[in-house]
Amino acid sequence: MSNNKQPKRKNPVLARKSLIGLGVTFYGHYYFRRKVRLVSDGALKDIKPPYVVVANHSGFADVGGLIMEAYPNCINFVISQTQIVKWPKTIYKMGILPKKQFSVDTSLIRDIKYVLDNNRIVAIYPEAKLSVVGTPNIIKPNIAKLIKLLKYPLVTVRFDGSYLHKPRWANGKRYVPLKVTARLAASKDDIANLSVEQLHNIIVDDLYYDDYAYQLANNIVVDVPDLVEGLNGILYKCPDCGEEFAMTAKGNVLRCAKCGSSVTQNTLGQLVGGRFDKVTDWYAWQRQCVMDEVSKPDYAFTVNFRAEKLVKSKYVDLGDATITHDANGITAVFGGKTLFYKAGAFYTLSFNNDYLYLPANDAVYRFKRLEKLGCTTKYNLAVECQTALLEGV
Repeated sequence: MSNNKQPKRKNPVLARKSLIGLGVTFYGHYYFRRKVRLVSDGALKDIKPPYVVVANHSGFADVGGLIMEAYPNCINFVISQTQIVKWPKTIYKMGILPKKQFSVDTSLIRDIKYVLDNNRIVAIYPEAKLSVVGTPNIIKPNIAKLIKLLKYPLVTVRFDGSYLHKPRWANGKRYVPLKVTARLAASKDDIANLSVEQLHNIIVDDLYYDDYAYQLANNIVVDVPDLVEGLNGILYKCPDCGEEFAMTAKGNVLRCAKCGSSVTQNTLGQLVGGRFDKVTDWYAWQRQCVMDEVSKPDYAFTVNFRAEKLVKSKYVDLGDATITHDANGITAVFGGKTLFYKAGAFYTLSFNNDYLYLPANDAVYRFKRLEKLGCTTKYNLAVECQTALLEGV
């Protein structure tokens, strides 16, 4: 007689205070008090666990900042599998709860509940990826539904300056003040009485930030030799001639290789000498351009990549690939395999200047860009615009 009983799933590792304490003592205090200059009223230390932290994610400094703010209480972070490649054993010992981005994971909900039931803290980043231009990514109502389901207090934590510290496109860090604003946004009783829509609105309002506005308002000077180098992977379309993927960056100057037009970013984050004086306005213009493209029935965008598969915390090369986004959705073809995601399957994408990430049932796939710096940004905009059209937003 065969035994079809499934093996019992292990409970997640609770964040280890001793391990986190070593990091806080020997690294955290120096880095976040001296280098980054964490600015906080200490409100998070006065809120007793268990509770769910919902925080914005504009750069990796906000992870360390959150650990510093909560300590000696320890946090279990919900983090994408794509971020747990280096030193996975050590990271798991710190109580990380891994998940695939932009996908439903019922076992993760069970793990979160286990941590909370053990009088601990769970931190969730509802934007699901790093900020693109220093303002929030899309926050879906699903996070509010999860808060209702868990029935534990909600604490919101907003960071201002994390994007400025290390923009997703930059090579190095910029040491600027990191401001923390934490509050008990909803008690257990509040969560029972508030609707999903009301909770969602609270989260969106509490987590709104604009790091370039924060920089300007607080006269924060960022003066580094490579000020905009990499930003051309985000601002990829020339506002003057309309050419895509021809923007170059050197020092503090963005220049179009086709028409020669240029713009300079000053030490307060403002653009000078071009059509736009704000990075966010340039990016919004690109979004509208992509929206116009995606709205056409014959729209299609194809770029060459190199495919890789995440296997046991390592990426394995799978050969050349092409990714096409059109009215039907996303099609990735590589090594005799095809991944297809129908239009609306994702509301946004995980990406950086060089890689595009696509989750599948069997694994997470990573695609390395072989051409056209900025194409990953356009794919992300195209997916967001297509989904918005389908949802009538």
